[in-house]
Amino acid sequence: MNQSSIDRGLFRSAFFRTYSDTQDKDEVFERPDFKRTQNRRLGTYDKLDLDGIVTPGSIVNGDDIIIGKTAAVRHA
Repeated sequence: MNQSSIDRGLFRSAFFRTYSDTQDKDEVFERPDFKRTQNRRLGTYDKLDLDGIVTPGSIVNGDDIIIGKTAAVRHA
């Protein structure tokens, strides 16, 4: 093992995980408007596009939100 091998990427790895979600009739995939949203999850919403899905090719961390979905409030 030499420095040149390490510089070219020896011992580097990438980790990929697939997530899926479905949309019910009272739910919308979107980037939440925090002025009108309640009960949101803790995390970082910065990497979401307007369609509510993380931008393709983004590097995400464990506390990044990767799917944004809002639901209409039901009044009983």
